[in-house]
Amino acid sequence: MTDAAASVPGTTQEAPARLDARPTARPDTLPGADLAGAAASLPATDPLAPYDAVLLLSYGGPRRPEDVLPFMRNATAGRGVPDSRLLEVSGHYQGFGGASPINACNAELRDALQARLAERGSTLPIVVGNRNWHPFVSQALRELADAGARRVLALPTAAFGSYSGCRQYREDLAGAVALLADGADGSTGEGFEADAAARVGGDGGGPVEVTVDKTRPYYNTPGLLQANIDAIVEAYGALAEQGVAATEVRLVLVTHSIPLGMEAGSAPGEGPESTHGTSDVDGPTETGRREPGVAADLSTEVSYVAQHEALAAVLVPEVARRLGLERVDADLVYCSRSGPPQARWLEPDVNDHLEALAAGHLTDGSPAGRPGGVVVAPFGFISDHMEVVFDLDTEAAQTASDLGMPYARAATVGTHPAFVDSLVDILVERAAAARGEDVRPDSTTGVGPFHTVCPDSCCRPGTRHPGRPNRPNHHGTDGAGLR
Repeated sequence: MTDAAASVPGTTQEAPARLDARPTARPDTLPGADLAGAAASLPATDPLAPYDAVLLLSYGGPRRPEDVLPFMRNATAGRGVPDSRLLEVSGHYQGFGGASPINACNAELRDALQARLAERGSTLPIVVGNRNWHPFVSQALRELADAGARRVLALPTAAFGSYSGCRQYREDLAGAVALLADGADGSTGEGFEADAAARVGGDGGGPVEVTVDKTRPYYNTPGLLQANIDAIVEAYGALAEQGVAATEVRLVLVTHSIPLGMEAGSAPGEGPESTHGTSDVDGPTETGRREPGVAADLSTEVSYVAQHEALAAVLVPEVARRLGLERVDADLVYCSRSGPPQARWLEPDVNDHLEALAAGHLTDGSPAGRPGGVVVAPFGFISDHMEVVFDLDTEAAQTASDLGMPYARAATVGTHPAFVDSLVDILVERAAAARGEDVRPDSTTGVGPFHTVCPDSCCRPGTRHPGRPNRPNHHGTDGAGLR
């Protein structure tokens, strides 16, 4: 399914029912909301009106050892990865009892958002729905629909714009909305693994029409910038305790690698497919009309790599200022590539980069003095899920140890109060656009996304990009992601 719409409607646009009860916080359970009987009238003053509920939209991860292989099959569906390769990767979860850290991270973020929204005057419930594991998006939407919600606002746990971080989630939402509309979201009747493969589960219910809107990427919000700065400065302090002076440290900014073709399609443009007034769900609208919240000029909307570069350009000088240094040497590198070896993905890999630094140069051969230590900052991720704790805390840390290079990993933004505040701002911003208000988002980086409603042309999947092989996949699979 291709979803060019920023909104994922059902077949009608009836006035939605409202919810006025907050769920009881249950950090050990997801989605984490007991919503039975919560349908009522939402106060007109709720900052998230006209929405009835919030969906925290995430990748998902296993919860117990027997979940791991079915989860890996879901994450690699359609790529032909044999179970033997997936079993190699599943070993990464053994140190966590077969459970991905992403589940606890999402529960903590959900609770932090719920508390902050309450302080801002919102009574909307929040549940978690996942792409690749229970509770799937359809399960989360069914829970909300059973409680009376008909218009839901989705917040992905991905800060940067790309196909996998934005449009693919819109496709997930469209697929789940279609399941609910057909009443086909319950159990398959063929067992737990069959339900997981179909991305359904639970009792399901009768046909119901739900509309879901998604927030924009939020990499350029003040809270994400502030939380990363704080975490990096703290990591410099950890190296100082090991006797490494800040002037001797190199900052390594890490984000998730993606295929080069996906990178090429990640920036929106004003080409033939960028109509802004059409939807493959609703059909065309009035000629020239733009959705509220879609920027009139997309010239400052930049690609996945450029988004990270823009954030680094404002982050690094502020880190230097906080440390009392004239400058900080920093590099943008990647981790967690999960494609076949012959496919080209963004590089350099963090391990290759550390090896090059230890040898006194960068991976392209440019000279760079061997640092006295490195601070590795996962600024492209928002939480300590498996890709962070394995790729950085385990693998990259071991690489640095083998090289005799002091190493400190900065925290992810997690539930840093400033970051949570910015997420609430993003939700409020999207609600204002849904009300038809003029929305002009600010940006810490001076570049996009400035849109609040996703333009049709953004975050395309791209095409396969042939070229020289990348570094062999550290995960040991051809396309398996860890979360």
